[in-house]
Amino acid sequence: MQEKSRLLIVDDEEYGCEALEILLTSENHQLIFAHSGKEALEQANRVMPDLILLDVMMPDMDGFEVCQHIRLHPILAEVPIIMLTAIDDKESRLRGLEIGADDFITKPFDHVELRSRIRTIVRLNRYRRLLIERSRFEWVVEQSDDGYLLLYDSDVIHYANSCARLYLGLFKEDIFNVCFLEHVDRIYQRKPVSAWSDWPEPNVGRDPRYLVRPETKREPALWLQVDILELPADTLGSQLIHLRDVTEQINLRRQMWTFQTLVSHKLRAPLNGLVSLQILGSSNMDLASERAQSLLKIARENAKRLQDQILDILQYVDASQLVKRPDKTFALANINALAVRIGKDLEIEHLTLSLPSELQEVQILFPSQGFEIILRELFTNAKKFHPQHTPTIDILVTLDKDKEAVKLSIQDDGRHLLNQELTRAWTPYYQIEKTFTGEIRGMGLGLAMVARLVWSNGGNCCLKNREGQPGIIVELVLPLAKNEQ
Repeated sequence: MQEKSRLLIVDDEEYGCEALEILLTSENHQLIFAHSGKEALEQANRVMPDLILLDVMMPDMDGFEVCQHIRLHPILAEVPIIMLTAIDDKESRLRGLEIGADDFITKPFDHVELRSRIRTIVRLNRYRRLLIERSRFEWVVEQSDDGYLLLYDSDVIHYANSCARLYLGLFKEDIFNVCFLEHVDRIYQRKPVSAWSDWPEPNVGRDPRYLVRPETKREPALWLQVDILELPADTLGSQLIHLRDVTEQINLRRQMWTFQTLVSHKLRAPLNGLVSLQILGSSNMDLASERAQSLLKIARENAKRLQDQILDILQYVDASQLVKRPDKTFALANINALAVRIGKDLEIEHLTLSLPSELQEVQILFPSQGFEIILRELFTNAKKFHPQHTPTIDILVTLDKDKEAVKLSIQDDGRHLLNQELTRAWTPYYQIEKTFTGEIRGMGLGLAMVARLVWSNGGNCCLKNREGQPGIIVELVLPLAKNEQ
């Protein structure tokens, strides 16, 4: 429903106000009255009218003086003014126009003409205000550090602010007739795939949509969160897209998760080894005996290991080490030793690896520390969610069909997941297991961070149930290392 226009009628004669009220009531305006110049200025300040009908001939302060005051006012200066006068001379009209009046109507005025002029000026003033508001909006949007795009039917870009053009590599003259999805697919990867399946439906309350530009030797990874903002109902067929750089938040979460995982796995084993000191302290064992010496040896070895692990952690915390990453590739020949070491740390007894001989010399474009973190997380989950906590883990390494990447299939013999669990497993803070074996401790960040680490390095990940037997398969597709990367 359209808002009523506010008309301020200024006339010192009562019958003049009454006549205009009768004439304009049927026009669906909100009428405000003032009977002097001073009252007119007060009412104008209070109601901010869309139009002022101003009588010229008034005592104390005439219409010309009122018009001058309004035109000098910082807020009211743009309000249209129609001056009503019984004087029909050229000099008065010129004076009124010089001080800022928009129109003149001479009394007695034609009713049809007055209504028509009011409608025209109110409509033009509303249009002028819309242009001003649009100009202000465009200025703010252009200065924004976030990207904004206006898409019309068929996902075509109609408008992009400077930040959005920078993110998408668009020149201003090139934005029209460009399909958003087709264009971003040349630069970014859409993650997670499930969140983009119903594009361009708004994703409020569901998994966030990301555009990920994978890390290379020349450029760090870039993460853009993509949101569809709500538009008024009369803008059907168009979407306002908000692009927000969340790279820093993603990296911070990943570093926190990596650090927590690192601390958990590095400290658990040596701390367990120090239990031998408790045995010595709680018994009257002869410290010179062979058993006591064996326990002391275990304690010394684990104390040294604990010291080394703490030094590793402190080195990791060093900000320079977080940024400086010389090991951006991982040799598949090392995967067996790494998997065995992790399996030993987690007390996983049944572990197999299938690595074809032709892939022994292959390297993937993935940091070795990141690869270790991913394997630890997946092995930990396999044990945590297995009914007896004794999983059998099989790793199969193959060359992906495009021969540009390696596929790692990591499967266990735990339980199947529901479809909802499969699609939401990569979502932060979503915990799959709460009732099958009792609520599982943890924050539900593991698989989400695995996904973000994989996506940041140009890979893909997939989770599915094993066919015909219990357990799940995690598939990681990781790019091969190339000299030109």
